[in-house]
Amino acid sequence: MKKNYFLRTAILLVALLCGTSAWAVSLTQDVTFNDWSKVTGSSYDASKGEQIFVGSDGVDYTWTFVQSVMRENTKARIQLKGDKGVLLSPTFETSNGFDVTITFDCTKNDASITETGTDNTVQGASPLTLSVTSPSASITIEAGSAATYITQIDIKPIASSSLQNPELAFTDITGDVTKQLTEGSYSSAATTVSDATITYSSSDTEVATINQKGLVTLVAGGTTVIKAEVAETETFDAASVEYTLTVIDPATAKIFTKISSIDELTDGKYVIAYKNTMAMVNQANGSRIAATTINVSDDDAIFNPDASIVWDIITTTNGVSISNNGTYVAGENSNDASLSDFEDKVCEWNFSIENDKFRATNVQYTDRFLQYNSGSKWFACYKASSKQQDLTLYKLEENDGKQDVKVTFNEVSGNKDLFFAEGLTYNSAATATPEKPITYSSSDQEVATISAEGLVTIVGPGTTIIKATTEADDTYREGVAQYTLTVRALSASLPHSIDFKSGLGDWLSITTVGEAQWESDSQYGAKVSGYINGKNTDSEAYLISPAVTANNIILNFSSAYSYEGNALELLYSSDYDPNTMQPGDAEWVNITDRAAWSEGYFEWAESGDIELKDLTAPIRFAFKYTSTTAGASTWEITDLMIKEGSATGIASVEVAGMKIIGGKGQVTIEASEAATVAVYALTGAQVRQIELTEGSNIVTLPAGIYVIGNQKVVVF
Repeated sequence: MKKNYFLRTAILLVALLCGTSAWAVSLTQDVTFNDWSKVTGSSYDASKGEQIFVGSDGVDYTWTFVQSVMRENTKARIQLKGDKGVLLSPTFETSNGFDVTITFDCTKNDASITETGTDNTVQGASPLTLSVTSPSASITIEAGSAATYITQIDIKPIASSSLQNPELAFTDITGDVTKQLTEGSYSSAATTVSDATITYSSSDTEVATINQKGLVTLVAGGTTVIKAEVAETETFDAASVEYTLTVIDPATAKIFTKISSIDELTDGKYVIAYKNTMAMVNQANGSRIAATTINVSDDDAIFNPDASIVWDIITTTNGVSISNNGTYVAGENSNDASLSDFEDKVCEWNFSIENDKFRATNVQYTDRFLQYNSGSKWFACYKASSKQQDLTLYKLEENDGKQDVKVTFNEVSGNKDLFFAEGLTYNSAATATPEKPITYSSSDQEVATISAEGLVTIVGPGTTIIKATTEADDTYREGVAQYTLTVRALSASLPHSIDFKSGLGDWLSITTVGEAQWESDSQYGAKVSGYINGKNTDSEAYLISPAVTANNIILNFSSAYSYEGNALELLYSSDYDPNTMQPGDAEWVNITDRAAWSEGYFEWAESGDIELKDLTAPIRFAFKYTSTTAGASTWEITDLMIKEGSATGIASVEVAGMKIIGGKGQVTIEASEAATVAVYALTGAQVRQIELTEGSNIVTLPAGIYVIGNQKVVVF
């Protein structure tokens, strides 16, 4: 017999509470429970409520622990939990004068009740008998003679049923539902294979009613539970399904809707969230600000939020303040985000937006951002380090009793980047729900125009706002959707220089795998990392230059890296079209080995001049970043220069078998025959003429890069 049992020996302690019934089972042998692990809780946690075990007779039994029962450590007794969490004695006095000890061994999944006498010897027959002759019986164990503490264990059988599943389900509803009161009614009909009639109910008929055809009628703002039930029949089991219905009354509700542009960020009340799931709450967590989960509707709205997550954003001298009931969001110290008194600049913020995500930068400390820490689950002021600085803002709508119109672009999602091409067009038509006429506009007609049908025509480089609007009327508010269109120059004017510290300029950041992306860092330049939300990720991201039309090009830059991961790659392509292609669709030439790269953590290295000749213009350069779950380095690029190369006038001298080796302050030339060669600087100026002898020749030169016999060599 297995030693996995809750009741190995038990004593009949109390007479049956219920009379004789048709159901009865007498367990006169050890009752073996096959799955004690179903008991909830872990070390020091309370096990309270229903716990299900499989008895040796094949019947599932539900044991209901009325009081909390504690399991202490991994090998100890089950004990009653007293007031203030005190663990009471595990030994209990029984009605026949003997003591009963309840023990539990987690390592063996073994539990038992053992009856002992005052001399600690086991008493009574073996095994002792527990007779159960009713669907519900109880055992009362008194702790001590004073019977101060009582635990009750209700034993209820779960008999196996041969009844069929009625397969009850709502037809068109799969989760909780939110409705506007103005919608009036909707169908909540359910289906079943049972021969029983479906009955419907609403837990609060002052919010909504439901008739027996499943038609829900909205009555007032509030919350109710809509339920459908079928009773048990001779063939089918009983069943019920339900969901929570929230009814919003526009006339009284406080509705916070997502904003998507800086123009919408005016003084008012806001919910500030990260990824539409976690919102800032005015609850101190040290000097940081706590976070709480929020529910956002399918149309990006929050209804009647708790006042603790509603923040006032008010225009100040240097930016805006963010406060809630006397708590100000601040950036006084790294990580801190909470002050009880307003301070100039420290409590002031500037908001920017990219791809519908807002970023709050502290005025006093411009390298610190308001961010959500997913590991510790709070908001604080950190230096730029991850996408957790991307925020979503929900603004309180004016309560005018009107309904919203949702406008969405059909083929455009988020902001759009294009490179200028004569006559380039694309479709930017939108749809309004409910259906209403849409007017289109472009804020800068010299960048792009848009027709009445939503066709955008590119006119020239620059930035414009493409907007789709529906007019307001007595019933509906104005509906608006917009995005930023950036049209970049077709090619870069040479020389082209950029440090990436104030933005990426006309360079494109394109993520093809994962979430890593190139971003501008005010201290380090262009920066990318696949270490996201506390873990390494599989990522691939490109930083791609504008087109360069010269056939001879010289490129140089500075790089730095930190942490273990893949090396950065340097590529160029003559066929990549960012308007019509993904980076992986183009042919790229790998020139990574033509550059010198950072070789130590946080150490900057200059690439040296990378000279490319006889190219098929135009071309684009790309820095390709990759990371894996095994390693994700951080790479930074700054001080990049692209300039047009020119003919050097360097004579090409080929010497059969000549081998050139750079070194410290010298060059070693191994020649298979005597010859005359010239040494040139990269400017084309001749530095020296050398008469080579067969064998090894050592030439002393200052540090620099030289061309000897049509080969480039580095002297350090």
